[in-house]
Amino acid sequence: MDRLIEKLVNLYGPSSKEDAVKSFIKGEIEQEVDEIGDDKFGNLVAHIKGSGEKLLIAAHMDSIGVIVTDIDKNGFLRISEVGGLRKSFLVGQKLLFENSVEGFVFYEDKESPWEVKDPKIEKFYVDIGVSNKAKAKELVQIGSMGIYKPYFYRLNKRIIAPSLDDRAGCAVMIGVIKNLKRKKLRYDPYFVFTVQEEVGVKGARTSTYEISPDIGIAIDVTDWGDTPETQHIAVSLGEGVAIKVMDGGMIASKVVRDELVKVAKRENISYQMEVITAGTTDAFAMNITKGGVLSGCVSIPTRYVHSPGEVEDIGDIENAVNLVKKFIEK
Repeated sequence: MDRLIEKLVNLYGPSSKEDAVKSFIKGEIEQEVDEIGDDKFGNLVAHIKGSGEKLLIAAHMDSIGVIVTDIDKNGFLRISEVGGLRKSFLVGQKLLFENSVEGFVFYEDKESPWEVKDPKIEKFYVDIGVSNKAKAKELVQIGSMGIYKPYFYRLNKRIIAPSLDDRAGCAVMIGVIKNLKRKKLRYDPYFVFTVQEEVGVKGARTSTYEISPDIGIAIDVTDWGDTPETQHIAVSLGEGVAIKVMDGGMIASKVVRDELVKVAKRENISYQMEVITAGTTDAFAMNITKGGVLSGCVSIPTRYVHSPGEVEDIGDIENAVNLVKKFIEK
């Protein structure tokens, strides 16, 4: 599983630029499903035919990033946010742009360019190693997007990388698809790898409307509560997959939540209950589409979400695969 995640996090794919991620995923699963294709909005939709209620499972392909808003006369790039960028992490970070151009982020301050005193995005700029605007425009354009330069580390059972939100969720869904027992399907499952989650859960809105499922489950990351002086959240790495009760956008369906807990107990899958008050997932969009969908979320505990060094536990990821697989099967 970690090798699959490594391949996924090394792909360029900020919101609206998910094509490389989509192409890779399609190659991984197209022989495992009955139908596969893009919808009009750009989501990758895979269907394994079953005879029960229609189930939509979603994981988003996009990551947070930056977008070039201006280039000054000396060739420095001015940027804005794509998604929920944590600006305190930006200084000194290496960015990768869509045409393989790289640059470093610095902070505009007369006294010290290393201390972020006023974390407004307008204060940051990117140095791509050129001396004027004309040379910069040969490499990037207004509207070019950048992401944290990809890398991947494994330390014992922990993995560290940018974009684990939500490439780890994509890996979970790939693992589920490859390991499903087709003769034991309890539902009629649609697997949607969504676009533009980080800028308003947009791909999940359109795909849910089109598929019109009876039940929806998002696979995504969640916050952590197990580091020094951190927030009081009862979620820890290595303690099992998280089953969402509530987040900043939705209260999970009790029907779906209770069934996930029932499956976890029956299959001896380590799990923990998740209550957070900020952020949301594709399940929020599913929940309020058309007349409403019974929706829940299977979450991977993740430290330092939306930073250049997100951290997850391989055991939690494996538990997520097992829980979703067993949920779909009779």
